[in-house]
Amino acid sequence: MRKLRNITIAFFIGLMGISSSVVYANPANDEISIITSSQPSIKTSEGAVTLIVTSDETVNFQIFSITGQVVKTATVSHGSATIELPKGYYIVKCIHWSKSVIVK
Repeated sequence: MRKLRNITIAFFIGLMGISSSVVYANPANDEISIITSSQPSIKTSEGAVTLIVTSDETVNFQIFSITGQVVKTATVSHGSATIELPKGYYIVKCIHWSKSVIVK
């Protein structure tokens, strides 16, 4: 029963968009703790997407158009990279997550 509840909790937290967190259920006292990790993040601005890596790892990003075509690829080590894109809807994917963004 606990496994089912833990899976349900993890599913709903995933739906809420807490993608850079890890959820652990403590079976001893039935508490839930959220531990944040330093996963890559993304910011949008007018005509561009900024890919941010705060850890020491090198992360490969792929940017897809809404039709599924690869528009850009980028490799970012500790730091950030700004990719200029035309207005539209895009899907940005890396090993940790995939997110949809709107470039205005």
